[in-house]
Amino acid sequence: MEFFEKQWKSVLTVIVVLIVIGAGIATRATMNVSREKKAQENFFLIEKKYSDYKNKKAQPPEVSKDGKTKAAPADLSTELASVKKDFENFLATDSSSKAGQMAALYYAEIVLSENNKELAKTTLEKAQNNDSGLINTLVQQQLGQVLADLNKCPEAIAVWQKVVDRKDASFLHNDVKIQQALCYQKTNDLKKAEEILTNIANQKADSKEDAYQSSSASKEAARYLRLLQFKKVSGT
Repeated sequence: MEFFEKQWKSVLTVIVVLIVIGAGIATRATMNVSREKKAQENFFLIEKKYSDYKNKKAQPPEVSKDGKTKAAPADLSTELASVKKDFENFLATDSSSKAGQMAALYYAEIVLSENNKELAKTTLEKAQNNDSGLINTLVQQQLGQVLADLNKCPEAIAVWQKVVDRKDASFLHNDVKIQQALCYQKTNDLKKAEEILTNIANQKADSKEDAYQSSSASKEAARYLRLLQFKKVSGT
């Protein structure tokens, strides 16, 4: 009591500071949730337009009763250009939220269909962050693939390694490791490529739930391993 009587002002100041900090953290968290909700609402509108475009594009041409193909629907290029512009505008203000990362994935898909790999790369690079969630993991997986397609395998391997190091992304580990192995092969590090593929090919499932996934990855790894070993023997 004697200590409190002497130091009550200091103690009260500390308590007030802690309350203010706590209130600030709570307010910031609430604002972040509100911004994310608003971003997702805006994103879903664009996603709906993109989904409608893809559905129209996937429609087979109609055939008339006399067996002739009817005229194709109106050119969809204008519709795609509109969706692309919407994604660009969205990403100009938001590329780091979960909605922004999803927009980046869709936008990268569009520009990759136009063979613009560099733009896809820069878009995904801006969207990736240190989050351990699924969406960021998918962004990094796709970024690694774009880097590999641009013959930037060391960078691709480094990005994919972030996914491999993430325990929550274990369902993607084998696929990503196979991609890494193919990049090692591309850079003539055949020993490392063979090591990764051998480990996956000999992998056993830890549970019944993982059995199908593990079997599929093992078969794919074994196929690439046979091709790699054939190339080594034949010198091709």
